[in-house]
Amino acid sequence: MIRFVYLFNYAEGVSKQDGETWYLTKHVPQVKKLPGIVRFRSWKQWDAGIPFPSPGAPTPFDQFVRRTEVCFQNDEQGMKAVMGNPQSWTPSATGVPGFREFECMFLAEEPEFNLLQDAPNQQYRYMTLPLWWPKGRPQVDDNEPIFIDNYCIFYASGVTFQDGEDWYLGHHTREGKQLPGMRHYKTWRTIPVPEQPDSPLKPNKWVRLTELGMSPASYKATMVNEDTRIRFTPSPLSPRGVLGGWLNISIKLDQYDDFLAQKG
Repeated sequence: MIRFVYLFNYAEGVSKQDGETWYLTKHVPQVKKLPGIVRFRSWKQWDAGIPFPSPGAPTPFDQFVRRTEVCFQNDEQGMKAVMGNPQSWTPSATGVPGFREFECMFLAEEPEFNLLQDAPNQQYRYMTLPLWWPKGRPQVDDNEPIFIDNYCIFYASGVTFQDGEDWYLGHHTREGKQLPGMRHYKTWRTIPVPEQPDSPLKPNKWVRLTELGMSPASYKATMVNEDTRIRFTPSPLSPRGVLGGWLNISIKLDQYDDFLAQKG
């Protein structure tokens, strides 16, 4: 199974309410007509109260209004259905209901790593490195409800894919999986697909999508609050950092619209 995942905001000059009306009554029925769809779900952005800007939020959590995924049982059929219908994803003009910011990628059904269970091979030579807390490991409540921070990345110019993966999987996720309160941590490599230069779809832009699940209080304590947050291991690869791009959206994983279950 292959998933076409897209994050978006509505056109400038269009209210969120009008955008939602367009999305639910025009866009969704159009997409449902694509051949081979076996799942079609969408999550509204959920406000976790994470301040921006902050060390734990390089981009705003409310930058996008929804995360949507359209799933196809057959990979080739799914790529063809999506990439062959650019009119379904084309950004709209100011004041006209439609998309503005639109980011997308193709992903497998299962994650490459469930990071709370798996150890990518890049982690092994760094396993014994201690975490760096300014005032010791924060205490958090493991019973608080969690939200999911979905974030997408690509590596900076001048950083090879191999070196980027060494830092991200070897350092960053090794430390992330040890954060107190971490209860959901999965990452996917994006699936490259043929692109047309003039297409509004750029699914090969992003290298990874990761889902990180913590309570808002745990997230703030471990990654936002200056006195308690972890200091992630810096990379020697680039003085400006390894990441060339980052975006994120917060959702509740069990709160979604199931469009195939709806009539019409």
